Amino acid sequence: LSDVDDTLTSSGGSYPAGVDKRYNKKVVYPGVIGLYRELDLGTRCQDSDSFSNTGNLVFLSARPHLYKDISEKHNFAKFQRLREREGVNGRGGLHTTPSLLAGDLTSGREFMMTNDFEPLARKKFDNFK
Repeated sequence: LSDVDDTLTSSGGSYPAGVDKRYNKKVVYPGVIGLYRELDLGTRCQDSDSFSNTGNLVFLSARPHLYKDISEKHNFAKFQRLREREGVNGRGGLHTTPSLLAGDLTSGREFMMTNDFEPLARKKFDNFK
């Protein structure tokens, strides 16, 4: 279970997505894809040819679910690009297509009106439960 902005990729300090200015926007944090793979697969699949593409990787997003998955398409396009990344022994990109738990318009509206992250955090937590 992971967040996307400032966890998988840097926001470049682009508010409200995140605050990390150490890397440019959209840069994948070094080692995070390998960390996700190891946490998901553990010791059961050390050989990249011995596992299926089905995993347990789930991302939380504050982006709201909208008509016909408009906002989710952005994240799934990012996930697909990461799956296609080149690497050594198949370890360059994501090992699976993750699931995504989206936010909603209510928490997004509350954030926009009050500049308070609490509604977004609450929605992510509710999705997690």
